[in-house]
Amino acid sequence: MPKPSNRVVQAITAAMWKRDRLQLRVADAVLSSLAPGRRRRSTARRAAGERAALIDMVRPRPSKPWSGFRSVLCPIDFSDESRLALRYAEAIALRGKAMLSVTYANDPLLIAAAAAALHDRHVAKRSGQELHDFVESTLSTHARKALRVRTRVSIGDPCGEIMKAAARTHPDLIVMGTHGLTGADRLLLGSTTLSVLQRTRVPVLAVPRASETETAPDLSWPGERIVASLELDGSPDRDVDIASRVAQWFGTSLLLLHVVAEVARPAWLAGDLSAHDRIRVARAQTQLDTIAARMASQVKTESRVVCGKVADEIAVLIATERAGLLITALHDQRWWFGARRGSISYHVLSQATIPVLAYPPHWRPR
Repeated sequence: MPKPSNRVVQAITAAMWKRDRLQLRVADAVLSSLAPGRRRRSTARRAAGERAALIDMVRPRPSKPWSGFRSVLCPIDFSDESRLALRYAEAIALRGKAMLSVTYANDPLLIAAAAAALHDRHVAKRSGQELHDFVESTLSTHARKALRVRTRVSIGDPCGEIMKAAARTHPDLIVMGTHGLTGADRLLLGSTTLSVLQRTRVPVLAVPRASETETAPDLSWPGERIVASLELDGSPDRDVDIASRVAQWFGTSLLLLHVVAEVARPAWLAGDLSAHDRIRVARAQTQLDTIAARMASQVKTESRVVCGKVADEIAVLIATERAGLLITALHDQRWWFGARRGSISYHVLSQATIPVLAYPPHWRPR
């Protein structure tokens, strides 16, 4: 027997729905003539039930607890920046009792040049011992005893070798410095870090250059609060759920932040556009407050909406709130950095004063 088309099924369903609705109207009319008060109470109860069902639909369902980061990959280049990154990797690995893999990629051209200049064919082999010594001198005694640590030296393009290491070890997180030995300027993001962020399939913790007094993360890192930078275009629920799970794993509260980008304006339009910006901020704050209220049952959540330049406003809020970690999504890795050094996201990372946890589009905590 041929299967009826969708149009036929829809027509039959619509006719049955009209019939049922007509019968309900007749029954309501009969009941109202017999007991008006009872009908009103029944209608009120039905409306209350519908409201409760609607609230239940938008309330977040209890999700399976996330086991956290169980495998951490930390590529290093023997710089002070990578030493600090390794100490952040240590802190996360200790929290999650994770496997810690440390890798170093030898540049083949540098290896060849060093071997020719020093008349030494064993330069590459000695890198393995140097990596071992670097790890031993960086990790704490407790970490060396408590963690499973693996080291590996390879030869090739750093980004390519990091991606190969990730494919081999299946890490939940990659930890690396935003500036390496090639970063001559604080405002320049390292090319290797940039390439990894564009190709990664797992979150990357980008650790900025340390201050003059910082040599390792505090024992309380990331502190009492994590900041999650959100975009409200489309549906931000997924990003909020990810930030909430990360905050739960770290045992911190969560501050949801949205920056309304300031519109460039001529002086004679400043007044009109300022009012327009205030309206945009108010609307965004209402939307963010609603999201924060839904997350309150999972983790202590606050919301904040500001207007201005995204990178600058994030930096100001981080300084005033004394947050230890910023979470952001790489919604479109291919164009996430836009025109490289001219993009907003590029400036957020290159000017960050705290570690930034950046995750790719399709990643979810599992």
